[in-house]
Amino acid sequence: MNKANDGQVTSRREFLKLSITVGGSIVVGVGYYGTAHATPEDSAFSPNAYVRIAPDNSVTVICGKSEMGQGVHTAYAQIVAEELDADWSTIVVEQAPVHLDHANPGTPLMATGGSTSVRMNWDRLRRAGAGARFVLLEAAARSWRVDKSQLHARAGWIHGPDGRKARFADFLKACAGIELPQAPPLKSPSEYTVIGRPLLRVDTPPKVTGQAQFGIDVQLPGMLLAVMAFPPAFGATVIEFDPKPALAIAGVRGVFQVTGGIAVVADTTWAAMKGREALSVRWSKSPFADLSMDALRQQYRAALDHPGLVDKESGMSTVKTKSSLTMDFEQPYLVQAPMEPMNCTVEIRADGADVWTGTQGQSLAQRYAAGVTGLKPEQIRVHTTFLGGSFGRRGVNDFVRHAAEIAKAAGKPVKMLYTRADDMRAGYYRPFNRIRISATLGHDGRIASFTAKTAVAAISKWTGFSALKKPNGVDHYATETLAPFYDIEHVEVRWVETDPGIPIWFWRTPGGSQNCFAVESMVDELALLAGRDPYTFRRSMLTSRPRHIAVLDLAAKHAGWNRPAPSGSARGIAIVEIFGSIVAEVAEVKIVDGSVRVVRVTCAIDCGTAINPQQIRAQAESSIVFGLGALLYGDVTIEGGAVQQSNFHDYQVLRMQEMPAIDVHIVPSEAPPGGMGEPALPPVLPAVTNALRVLTGKRINQLPVRLTSDG
Repeated sequence: MNKANDGQVTSRREFLKLSITVGGSIVVGVGYYGTAHATPEDSAFSPNAYVRIAPDNSVTVICGKSEMGQGVHTAYAQIVAEELDADWSTIVVEQAPVHLDHANPGTPLMATGGSTSVRMNWDRLRRAGAGARFVLLEAAARSWRVDKSQLHARAGWIHGPDGRKARFADFLKACAGIELPQAPPLKSPSEYTVIGRPLLRVDTPPKVTGQAQFGIDVQLPGMLLAVMAFPPAFGATVIEFDPKPALAIAGVRGVFQVTGGIAVVADTTWAAMKGREALSVRWSKSPFADLSMDALRQQYRAALDHPGLVDKESGMSTVKTKSSLTMDFEQPYLVQAPMEPMNCTVEIRADGADVWTGTQGQSLAQRYAAGVTGLKPEQIRVHTTFLGGSFGRRGVNDFVRHAAEIAKAAGKPVKMLYTRADDMRAGYYRPFNRIRISATLGHDGRIASFTAKTAVAAISKWTGFSALKKPNGVDHYATETLAPFYDIEHVEVRWVETDPGIPIWFWRTPGGSQNCFAVESMVDELALLAGRDPYTFRRSMLTSRPRHIAVLDLAAKHAGWNRPAPSGSARGIAIVEIFGSIVAEVAEVKIVDGSVRVVRVTCAIDCGTAINPQQIRAQAESSIVFGLGALLYGDVTIEGGAVQQSNFHDYQVLRMQEMPAIDVHIVPSEAPPGGMGEPALPPVLPAVTNALRVLTGKRINQLPVRLTSDG
């Protein structure tokens, strides 16, 4: 919310209403199948629009992806501005409403995740910018009565013969009736002036000044605040409750049973929380009351004795093996723990409803709210705010359903807020898993065969996204990155679906983080078994993959791999290919007073075309820090069906004083962009434990890292 000079509070939505009344703008939209058109509009908004040029010559890029810190607003703006030849100082980014033209191509949902925002929409955004430039040049050619080949666009101006020039905005009316080609001419990489530059993020100024609106900031006239009383353990339900003690708290306005618990509604969040404390609820026994971590581990060990489903089987090992090795790896439940807890504000009217929230899944939020209110999905307006972190958690939209149910029961606008403990104990988790890998070495000192089997629950089942289940029946994330990309004669990957019933969802690289840890740890053990250097061992098995070699070499070079590690330290190396990008990392590690200290992480990345090198480095650093927190501390434990952790004191993340130096290097490339929100996370886990293997002589195969007293 922003305070106007007259003291009145103007919402961003009202500001948008005012701003779009300015006439004479051109809206350029790229359709779902790549068709395009350009028409003059008196209003400045179209749900199928990506580019808007206003009479003041400003250019608005309409972004259908959630900005949760990954920098997608800036990346989209750079891509469009490049092909449009816009003046970067005039670029404005606007969050799109729910519309499938802002979904990834070929998908039925408007959502953000899987490091897909840029890599899946690269061509679409380029065509949007290039198409607008095509129309403007054609309009200028007709207005000036010259051949279009004599014109060019640069920094928001059209330049013609004899030094003639005019702003884009001067040709808005002349654009009427000019059709966009389905395949407008695109720039070659050698012509880029915006893409590849480390431009400052467009969302930084509003965040620095406090003008940026996160979900938790939303304020509406007459709005009530609500919190939820969640079951004390998974699967428990309300038998009965007495609202009187809660209603006796000053400021409490209502107590309602909703899906998943009891809601307390009040004038303030504090009053709602005090009302929840006073609430008397009798819960049923949890079906998970007998579940313990020991029982869970036993279940997963037993699961690996089953054959499971074959995901991949290639080649047969024809060489005589010299030695073999089998190892198991175990990883715990993890919670996303974004800094801004879940929240959602809902206002319901007879003719529609508005939802304000930071969500990764706008289409699902719209559908959930429609299901609760009985309205049609198109009657639900979803206002996507900035997200204070997510890492997958804000794709569930359970908080939208809760807020909609509470607002419906209360009959007033309601902001529903989770506490940190709510988020950790009533949330969704990266699944527990156990992986068994068996491999053999040939007489040539290379891996001859590699078989991996994972016991893990299916994210596709919990999310309901059938596209995440492969034709062979295997869950995509269960085996993601589990098949190594090295030159190995025989590879076999299997999945044993193992689901105790604990809610799971996406977590930053859900499958890749688990499977890369196991694969790259095993590769290091095999290098040791072969008596080979881990770096050159990997390199010798990548002869068919020059991009991987380039990334591996770059990381090793800048880490000083061929030089001795500092006294008391050791280095470990790992590499992954995920979400269209290749990342190699070298971790320099030492042990101080019995604790692991990661001193430096050197990261090399091939993510194709680098839209904004500064953002790429920031995302690599973010992923590495997130991964180190999980590696060293992350552990959600369940006893009696209840999560034991509640906040950052018992679910620790990496502290500032533990932060390693991070050195990021980008491989120059003209290939299409890969994802960057997540790929740098998986390799940091095995890179650190591979270094610890050198320091301690012991393989860490169960996370989080626990050093024994003699280690």
